[in-house]
Amino acid sequence: MSTAPSPSAPDTAHPAPAPQPLVRQPVVRRRRSSWIALGTAVICVCGAAGGWLYTVTSHREPVIAVARDVPMGAELKAEDLIEAQIATDPALKPVPAGDLKKLIGKRTTVGLSRGSLLTPSSVTDEPLVQAGEQLVGVSLTPARLPATRLSPGQKVKVIHTPKEPVTGSSDDNTAGQTLQATVIEVGGPDNSGDRVVDLAVSQLDGTRLATWAASGDVSLVIVPAEG
Repeated sequence: MSTAPSPSAPDTAHPAPAPQPLVRQPVVRRRRSSWIALGTAVICVCGAAGGWLYTVTSHREPVIAVARDVPMGAELKAEDLIEAQIATDPALKPVPAGDLKKLIGKRTTVGLSRGSLLTPSSVTDEPLVQAGEQLVGVSLTPARLPATRLSPGQKVKVIHTPKEPVTGSSDDNTAGQTLQATVIEVGGPDNSGDRVVDLAVSQLDGTRLATWAASGDVSLVIVPAEG
């Protein structure tokens, strides 16, 4: 005898709700107009500064430079000068390259070093021998000259240094006397090493210096430049 299946109990549980999809809310980016304006201004300023710097550093002008060492008082020659290109700088006042020919024959007021820029104050048209002065050539042995090189325009002191005073001479008491002079030219050494130095002295001292020089009783001392 078969047994009938018993009826199942009714399912009273509610089905689980289906998961809802995750909805991402859009992120709203807030841009502040003031920051944008500031950034734009900074970019403009930087661009303008960069352009100005490029213009200043890239603009170069031709000027005159010294091609070789030139002593003070020397007359400038064409081979003493050279054209150079430098960036514009208000602090520098070199002579323009267009004036190169005008400088030939002018005298330097200071010693010029190779590679330096020539300035208007470095040269002059004034002669070394001034009005009221006389030019006297003096032959000097190496022992009566300073070892330091003499340059045109240099101030020196001429000292009367007789070897042996001549008895009865009216010039006996002049030993040690001095004269102020300016070096005009220094000749090259001869076979004995002596050099002829042209000195500019006042008219009152010209005859006296010539007398000392004829006897070979002259020595030179360099006068320190006034600071």
